[in-house]
Amino acid sequence: MKPIANIVSATLLACLAPTVPVMAESAEDVPAYAKKLAEAGKLHRLALEYDGETFSGPAMDKLLEEGRKAQFFLIGEEHGIAENPELATALFKQLQPAGYAKLVIEVSPYVASHMDETLRKGGIDGLRNLFARPGGEPAFFGMREEAQFLADVRASSGSSEPLLWGVDYEVASERLLLSALEEMDKPEAAVVKLAALRNASDASWEKYEETRGPQYIFSFSGDPELVQAVKDAWPERSGQAEQLLNTLQQTLEINRLFVGRQILESNAQRSALIRSNFLKHWAAEKARGETPRVMVKLGASHLVRGRNFTEVFDLGPMLHEIATLEGGKAFSVLVLPGLNAQTAVFDPTQFSYRPAPAKDGYAKAARPLYDAAWPDKYTLIDLRPLRSILRSPRSGASASLMKTVHGFDMVLIMSGSTASAELTHP
Repeated sequence: MKPIANIVSATLLACLAPTVPVMAESAEDVPAYAKKLAEAGKLHRLALEYDGETFSGPAMDKLLEEGRKAQFFLIGEEHGIAENPELATALFKQLQPAGYAKLVIEVSPYVASHMDETLRKGGIDGLRNLFARPGGEPAFFGMREEAQFLADVRASSGSSEPLLWGVDYEVASERLLLSALEEMDKPEAAVVKLAALRNASDASWEKYEETRGPQYIFSFSGDPELVQAVKDAWPERSGQAEQLLNTLQQTLEINRLFVGRQILESNAQRSALIRSNFLKHWAAEKARGETPRVMVKLGASHLVRGRNFTEVFDLGPMLHEIATLEGGKAFSVLVLPGLNAQTAVFDPTQFSYRPAPAKDGYAKAARPLYDAAWPDKYTLIDLRPLRSILRSPRSGASASLMKTVHGFDMVLIMSGSTASAELTHP
């Protein structure tokens, strides 16, 4: 592949794969802080039992206890673990009586709303039919367990009120946004400019289908000026149209920065978009006089407290501050695959998921925590009592391990976890 294809593949994998960087550390020379951390982790660990249908045990009790006390329940994940969305389903259902009524996911606001309505009317089969449309399958939810998670929590809500809050850009489903824009009344000049944007998208995807080159995925190859031209020709547009156009433009700008190797700028713009989208959801609820409890399930780096693993401030710090302002708190758990586990990895040349060994960066970055985990069961470790061991960089720990221990309240290591499967659809 050409260099640009390699960059796009790396970008997609960064969006759809692990988010904790590797910590170089020799297994033969375990430093003192790591030994202390592992020893302390064993003192503050709880077992999570899972028989394939039901989660139980002291760790489940602890997670539910923390969730009932929190305004926001944050699940920072390594994507592609089959058992993680199954756990999230169980947690959400059992926390609903405590007031949990919204679920934040890593797609755009429009696509989340569209999936929500599709699930409400047609359940998992409706989602399969949506994903069968060109551009209908968004990132992450083409995994079977992730799709079933959305279907199960939607069905359990017992309400017609919106459940899903999308907060991200749209790496895979911009054609849904274009279709929605095309259905709206607009000036003739905007019709012409929107047609040009659609033609560019179609041409890019046709090239992708011919070559399977990820550099032709439109969200990475499209020109944000095409979106700006539609905006200029449509000055008196609705709030919905503004949201759709803004998502398209931001997506193209963020990915253009990344492909141009302006990585920090790309990550900063994406995190700003995520925060802005959440605040719009939250403000709308407050305007209605509601203060729902919210579960947030995103990639780990989006939810770590403080600067994240890409050195920008993402959604996590803001949620902790909002919770404090509301007189409550946010609770965060980092979910990692077990040693020698497999996760579902996105293949951008096929636009599908396949099982592959879990990235060893997690085992290296969080090695003392893995050393504290049981090898044959899921282990929940409370990180809060461990922070005094890593109270300064002088401890010798890597920045990534410091961020992990201080940035999450607990870590769940799913020893024996398996890879998510592909969701089949017509």
